[in-house]
Amino acid sequence: MPRRYLTLILGFIAFIALGLPDGMLGVAWPFMREELGQPLEASGLLVMALTLSVAVSGFFSSWLSRRLGIGRLLALSCLLTGSALVGYALFPHFYLLIVCASVIGLAAGATDATVNGYVAKNFSDRVMQWLHASFGIGITLGPVTMTLVLAANGPWQLGYQIHAMVQLILAVLFFVTAGLWITRSDEHRQVAAHEADRHVTSMPSSLTRLPVWLGMMAFFLYCGLEISVGLWSFSLLTDVRGLSAAQAGTWVSLYWAMFTVGRFAMGFITGRVSSHRTVQLGISVSVLATVLLAVGGSVWLSLLALALIGLAYGPIFPAMMSTTLQRVGARDFNNAMGLQISSAALGMMVLPGSIGLLASKTTLNAYPWALLAVTGLLWLIYQLANRISHDR
Repeated sequence: MPRRYLTLILGFIAFIALGLPDGMLGVAWPFMREELGQPLEASGLLVMALTLSVAVSGFFSSWLSRRLGIGRLLALSCLLTGSALVGYALFPHFYLLIVCASVIGLAAGATDATVNGYVAKNFSDRVMQWLHASFGIGITLGPVTMTLVLAANGPWQLGYQIHAMVQLILAVLFFVTAGLWITRSDEHRQVAAHEADRHVTSMPSSLTRLPVWLGMMAFFLYCGLEISVGLWSFSLLTDVRGLSAAQAGTWVSLYWAMFTVGRFAMGFITGRVSSHRTVQLGISVSVLATVLLAVGGSVWLSLLALALIGLAYGPIFPAMMSTTLQRVGARDFNNAMGLQISSAALGMMVLPGSIGLLASKTTLNAYPWALLAVTGLLWLIYQLANRISHDR
């Protein structure tokens, strides 16, 4: 097998590992907060610590990959993640968990940016969709593991111990295979210049453009929605809709599984359906599904809604990335890409905690209605962003 495909497989494995810790918190948090004596909304602090660290690590990822090489960087990231997950299991004190979440974020940011860059330079857009679907596999396996542990009356710490061991094994794998990644001569080969690379635009100049701000707002809202559903649906299903922990954990896992299915499916039909249409369809279906979740009616209706939301959400992020050039134009494209990633991290940090605070001050029944309001706002902002023409 050619070396480039071996490294692609390693990249997929890296993204599976990247997703493993992210989906576990929503299932484990009701048990964690009871043991730690924390309010419902305190998980927002963990999410905040993680996402801020992702932003910092992503900023320095290029420098780190040049110094360490991709393989050793991935090995270090898995080592840090595994060590932090051990910390979750062995030191269940809330403020120590915040430190561990920060370490996981530092590891994740560098992995995310580095592997994305490698695949973007060496493979097709279809492969990029499947790379992100690999993340979906990881974020599905995380809550599955935690659910199985809790269903067997095991402590939540055991779920984190299992995934810590997986991360540490992968650290060894990436260290051993570090020499497979592209060589220095490969890195310096000529690639076709992107249209946007002909423009040198200052960040302050880009920040004066309304299309740039609308794109940032769309990413802020979407990523906040994606994490909020994964974080708060378990509590809704157990505390309000009457499901057992095992049943609710299974359905939260299904949410992430359908999220992954949506990305895999889009990888197969890329080129037949435009990215703009993909975003419109995804948001539209998620609006209808969120109405079903809010209305409730029956447990099965709630579960169907959760599965549909995951299926609809999956392709939206990569498709919105693909429409960036169309929305903002070549002059602001490079700056807009970075600003959108920063806004996405901010959305993941702010919205889940805000929705949790709302639920704690009112009732968990308010959670799906809050989702619906934010989803409606996302639809309006995305439509407005695509109606405003950029300067040609």
